[in-house]
Amino acid sequence: LKAALARGRKGGRPKKLSEDDIAVGRALLAAGTISVADIAKRLGVNRDTFYSYFPRARANSTVSRN
Repeated sequence: LKAALARGRKGGRPKKLSEDDIAVGRALLAAGTISVADIAKRLGVNRDTFYSYFPRARANSTVSRN
């Protein structure tokens, strides 16, 4: 790992969403007119991945169901 780091390599899986995608997702969540599933589909990820980037969306969606 030290040799790879010296060559400028980092380990781990690349991020699925870019900063621009995160900003779009945040704006769509704030609008509140589109479901989480539709936002995730628009961004090209599944709901679980979406919730890993936006954990508060899961808390808000469970509160609104009750």
